[in-house]
Amino acid sequence: MSPARARIAIVGGNFAGLAAATALSARHAVTVIDPGRFFEWVPHLHEILSGVKTAPALRLDRAAIVRRAGHRFVRDAVSALHPAEGWLQTAGGRTLRFDACIVALGAVGHDHGVPGVPGVARHALPFRSVDDARAIAARLRALHWRPQPMQVVVAGAGIAGVEALGELLRRYRDDPKVSLQLVEAGPRLLPGLPPRLDADLRRLCAPFDVGLHVGTPIAAVAAKSLRLADGRRLRSDLTLWSAGLAPPPLLRAAGLAGPPPGWADALPTLQSRHAENVFVAGDVAQLAQPLGKQAYHALDMGALAAANAERWLAGRALRRYQPSPKPVLIAFGDLQTYLVAGRTVVANRLLAGAKEGIYQWFMAQQAPSGLTAALPAAAGRLWQGWQQLALPQLLALTRSR
Repeated sequence: MSPARARIAIVGGNFAGLAAATALSARHAVTVIDPGRFFEWVPHLHEILSGVKTAPALRLDRAAIVRRAGHRFVRDAVSALHPAEGWLQTAGGRTLRFDACIVALGAVGHDHGVPGVPGVARHALPFRSVDDARAIAARLRALHWRPQPMQVVVAGAGIAGVEALGELLRRYRDDPKVSLQLVEAGPRLLPGLPPRLDADLRRLCAPFDVGLHVGTPIAAVAAKSLRLADGRRLRSDLTLWSAGLAPPPLLRAAGLAGPPPGWADALPTLQSRHAENVFVAGDVAQLAQPLGKQAYHALDMGALAAANAERWLAGRALRRYQPSPKPVLIAFGDLQTYLVAGRTVVANRLLAGAKEGIYQWFMAQQAPSGLTAALPAAAGRLWQGWQQLALPQLLALTRSR
């Protein structure tokens, strides 16, 4: 098939979807479909809880980014995907035909709308988007105005849950009426990462009113409490739910997923194992060698999915995805920041500045005004972030000598 004006649909406009759109040439007829107006920098959602970040600081207009890449944006949800016939349908009634499709939907919150833990959808607040974080922050403010003590439970001690706890400590650790609880079904905090992180987080939490509950899943959530699988009950004025991820139902409905858990089965080239005209990227992709669901993998996979879609359309050989060994930065409020590279862990509060720099550089690159125009504002925001996050730590370390 000639690549000229080939129709390429990108389902999802988060990290992987936007990386694919940016990498695709405008000589193709590219359409990005996503129901949300904004791209959101999800790795910094936790900072909304403490007030370090505001919602506008974490958002960019998707349509403007896609237009700057020379493509079309459709703000809608994909309700049906038919790879064999080469078309998809949106919830708004649009029918779009494609020659190749890149599926970059991202994951959904586990047990939110998925059968599993009773009471989660009704009584727990999800922690997956800027609006989620704003709702949690508003609820925290309302509870804090009351004279009664308040207890907050964070469900899930993965990266999102640990970073949320860190921001709650940043804001409330000196308030005697606030108690924090962290629940993790796995054997330790940050399961899957080096065990020394668990030990150091416990050390940092020890001086404060923080309860850590590991090795026991949550069995049920109620309006003012939750029950653990071992029978214990915890009072909870607010339950923040960051416990796990699940595949979007569209994957199975489109025939792109195998048996449960139901992620999109992909070859090493990111081509779907079930449809040759579909490439998958980001959190939805299930490779033979599982990868962590991290933004940097999504960005790299999105760019390769775009390149391989073009190569497939042109009848050329596809390239394999080679994960790059990038480190992960995990912030624990203003108490510590960790750099994790394989089994190596570096802990230093000044690493908060590095995490902030990555965020500002990415947002400047994606800004609809272009990198050159966005750099001065990004530099100003970076300095402001450095003052808020890293400079106080530097001064504290200097005074402690």
